[in-house]
Amino acid sequence: MLKIALVDDSVILRSAIKNVLESSGFEVAFEAGGSAELFSKLEGSGVGLILLDVFFPTENGLDILAKLKKMAPQVKVLIVTGLRQDSILEEAERLGANGVLYKPFDTDDLLSAIDRVSRS
Repeated sequence: MLKIALVDDSVILRSAIKNVLESSGFEVAFEAGGSAELFSKLEGSGVGLILLDVFFPTENGLDILAKLKKMAPQVKVLIVTGLRQDSILEEAERLGANGVLYKPFDTDDLLSAIDRVSRS
């Protein structure tokens, strides 16, 4: 079973996504509000996919992505963002993101994006 980690500074969004994923049969291995928490929980977690926000109050999700891909290149990353800018998409792809999901999204969008990324 695919283990998923949720990395977003919004506790409310993480909770909503977690509920959808768990009710759809996925295992949420952990949640993190930023990079320090992500990297402290990642090792040994067995996570295969990380849903990663782009914007945090004190850090950039693309910087987190770059570090993540160096530390755990096997982990797939689905970038989650509300900003539809080609530059974000291009940089995310260049850094190794496996997909992008734009906010707002519904359950079907989320599950479809996870399916696409998990098969890539």
